[in-house]
Amino acid sequence: MTDNRVDQFKVKAIDQVSYAVKDIDKTVEAWSRLYDMGPWTYHENGGMDAKGRPWKIRMAFAQVGSVEVELVQCIQGRIFQSRFLDTWGEGVHHIGFKVDDVDEVVKTLVARGARLFLHDPGRFAYLDAGGPGGAIFELIQRPH
Repeated sequence: MTDNRVDQFKVKAIDQVSYAVKDIDKTVEAWSRLYDMGPWTYHENGGMDAKGRPWKIRMAFAQVGSVEVELVQCIQGRIFQSRFLDTWGEGVHHIGFKVDDVDEVVKTLVARGARLFLHDPGRFAYLDAGGPGGAIFELIQRPH
């Protein structure tokens, strides 16, 4: 029997653009002043990585039309965006797509040849976009 999951996922909209930044407050101030972006909401998250090292991030979110702009700053430790900042400096880190079932879409894209970087089942996943461009895509579980 053929597995039809491989043909079932198609990107329909960009839901999020995420920037890795060194100073979230300066970025929010500049973008608010220059582009009238906002209002901004802030969240912090943290924990321990796979090697038991602490990490903490600060995030800011603003809605621009149908696209969420996310800023991510590392406060403690090293995170997924840290290598990006070391290599490229501040800038677009990933593009996000909301999906109904992140776990099934991960299976589909891996079967198509995507490389999985990070997966929090039922919540989100980061994948190598593949091919030229070197982009990272995030799949975001759509709330039920």
